[in-house]
Amino acid sequence: MRKFLVRVNGEEYEVEVVEITGGEKKAFSVSDIRRIGESKPAEGLRVTTTVRAPMPGRIVAVNVKKGDEVRAGHVAVILEAMKMENEIPVEHDGVITQVYVEENDTVDVGDPLFDVEEVRL
Repeated sequence: MRKFLVRVNGEEYEVEVVEITGGEKKAFSVSDIRRIGESKPAEGLRVTTTVRAPMPGRIVAVNVKKGDEVRAGHVAVILEAMKMENEIPVEHDGVITQVYVEENDTVDVGDPLFDVEEVRL
């Protein structure tokens, strides 16, 4: 995990970013955003996370669509790899803002599956 300082509309935020590697592809996921000097997440900040395929495989089911409100742990996509079904959950409460895959699509490591937007209060 790496930390970055980001300035948005004149306010500074400390952002923790997780690097996800798979073969030659890399993806990044924002794991935490805080105003500088604060111990809790920034209020009213919208954070969009792109959930990416952790392994190559075939999409068996897509259980979300754009605009769906979801809770952490909700299984959004089921990915079949090596004859095993892998549930890909939503990591935090939010709204699905984009779905990149459909049933029977094949994906590679790091391919985007869906975006979820969280409003941090």
